[in-house]
Amino acid sequence: MIQENRKKIMDALEPRVRPEVFRTWCRDLDFVQVDENVVHVPAPNLFYRDWLERDLRRPLEDAFLTAFGRVPELVFRVRDEGVDEPAGAPAPEPGPLPPAPARPRPVDPPGNTLAINPAFTFDTFVAGPTNRLAHAAAVAVSECPGRDHNPLFIHGGVGLGKTHLLQAICQATLARNPFARIVYQSCESFVNDYISAMQKKHFESFRARYRGADLLVIDDVHFLGGKDSSQEEFFHTFNALHGAQRQIVLSSDSPPRDIRTLSERLISRFLSGCVARIDAPTFEMRVAILRKKAETRGLPLPPDVAAFVASRIQSNIRELDGAINKLIAYRSLMGRSLDLALAQEVLNDMCVSPSSTQLRPQQIIEAVARFYGKRPQDMTSRHWNKSTSRARQVAMYLCKHHTTLSLAEIGASFQKDHTTVLYSVRRIEALLQSDPTVKVDVESLSTQLGV
Repeated sequence: MIQENRKKIMDALEPRVRPEVFRTWCRDLDFVQVDENVVHVPAPNLFYRDWLERDLRRPLEDAFLTAFGRVPELVFRVRDEGVDEPAGAPAPEPGPLPPAPARPRPVDPPGNTLAINPAFTFDTFVAGPTNRLAHAAAVAVSECPGRDHNPLFIHGGVGLGKTHLLQAICQATLARNPFARIVYQSCESFVNDYISAMQKKHFESFRARYRGADLLVIDDVHFLGGKDSSQEEFFHTFNALHGAQRQIVLSSDSPPRDIRTLSERLISRFLSGCVARIDAPTFEMRVAILRKKAETRGLPLPPDVAAFVASRIQSNIRELDGAINKLIAYRSLMGRSLDLALAQEVLNDMCVSPSSTQLRPQQIIEAVARFYGKRPQDMTSRHWNKSTSRARQVAMYLCKHHTTLSLAEIGASFQKDHTTVLYSVRRIEALLQSDPTVKVDVESLSTQLGV
């Protein structure tokens, strides 16, 4: 009986640790039933005991939960003939453990200001050529956390599906392990929590929360840029989790090396796992996204309506979602059928002009770079360079006036924030009134771009 129960525990433990760890540290584990709610785990020496306590307690607790439906009190101690039986000696048979109160699902730890949207799952995510790597890596992470893609770093512009993938990872992880300790947080909230911990001197609880996670998911990690103390704390949090093979998932509007004023050691760690970029969806992906969103609302979308909306709204997925919501609202309030005429009427203010549909930020960046004798990559580098400053400002001005993108979306194309874009636009607007050279440059570029 004892061997049968031990086998259940070991079978449940093996997938929860790395293969080399299981082979080296776990195969000779013993379990001694002291009473109905206490199990001793003997160790040959202090070093072994301390390692078990630090790195194996959580996987063992999860293994007992899987094998027996609850978790006893596990006591790790150096083997002592007066206390624990030798490995080969008979031990009390572990009978059924008494029922215990259910552990709460830690989807949203105390203080977490972000909620999980139940609609953000892998099933509702439309994968295609512009996001396939990010999607595949996210699925892999949810199936085998802490192994091949740790950390997973997803980056891309505003409204392209980063948050959807992050929340899908959380939900898929919970589906496989309802008791996983998940911290899903915006980077701004992490920084605010750290500031609060400093003010109240609650570092122990702060670190227990973040470093005790099985899965740490941080959205908009570029918010760490320029915050030295928060970067230092996140660095140690990262190391603690990574060293314990706990999964880390991060998102940003920029790749690691383009996050301004981020320390090199954090950049190095972010680059040590899987870095996946999400680009704007293709026309076919936009059509598929529209159809899926309409289906989830119980509304079949005619093909000509889907094609019309997808051809006119290109900036991001959130605007596609807004278009569907607007069509459904008008259809219900006006009692009309959902057809192309209704879509053209309702979405007129959301549609871009024909000339703008043909112009993308990358086209503007490449044209301006050629005009000023620069390289396109210099225009989008996170490093400030005086010789490219004017060219970048002109490109941002043209993007603002000849695309339908928001300041934040334009900034994402240049790996800058929206305040930099706003400053650049205002700077060029002022120079157009005072500097004839700038005016000629802008007019020449506008002619080249056909706007």
